[in-house]
Amino acid sequence: MKKLKFLLAITLCSFPLFSHTIYDAIDTLEFDPAGYFATEGPLDQILRNQEIKTVIELGSWAGASTRFFGYRVGKEGTVYAIDHWLGTPDHHGEMTDSRLSYIYQLFLSNIQQAGLEERVVPLRMNTDEALKALRHVTADLIYVDAARDSTRIHQDILNWYPHLNAGGVICGTEYREPAVREGVQKAASELGMQVETNRKGFFWVLKH
Repeated sequence: MKKLKFLLAITLCSFPLFSHTIYDAIDTLEFDPAGYFATEGPLDQILRNQEIKTVIELGSWAGASTRFFGYRVGKEGTVYAIDHWLGTPDHHGEMTDSRLSYIYQLFLSNIQQAGLEERVVPLRMNTDEALKALRHVTADLIYVDAARDSTRIHQDILNWYPHLNAGGVICGTEYREPAVREGVQKAASELGMQVETNRKGFFWVLKH
């Protein structure tokens, strides 16, 4: 019996499936950015001035912002990409996008073709579920873009703020939209923080 258990352990440890990741398992699609990323400029400025090694990204879609973070955190960094990849009605055009039925596969393909699969950890779940999955994880930067309704934005900021490392950055996009602005301002007020935004109205960041 002991010999059988030993042989079984050797067999399981050598079975190639155990070395695979989700990236290895998919059929890779042709690269397609499938979206826009309007906050690269202000984010680049932050990352030039601070050492950011861990990012929690709420909302990833096809991975445009994910790839940006993946490149910038370096080989030792990690990006946790949280999205249910089912589309969100308040994100303009997602529910009618022809790629919606395979958007998760496209995200994984884009990350793999960018050579970032060792740095990007996809979590296919909503932001509340991810709170439980990452309850012990903290980040240097949290990027909020999972929804565009005021209640969800407000809750995401409050829920994820405790996961921010000391001196870290919590920020997001689409501040020009009234619902986003309302949610961000409400959360900032409750946290005793100020909202700063760029002149184009896309980017927002909370500061003490």
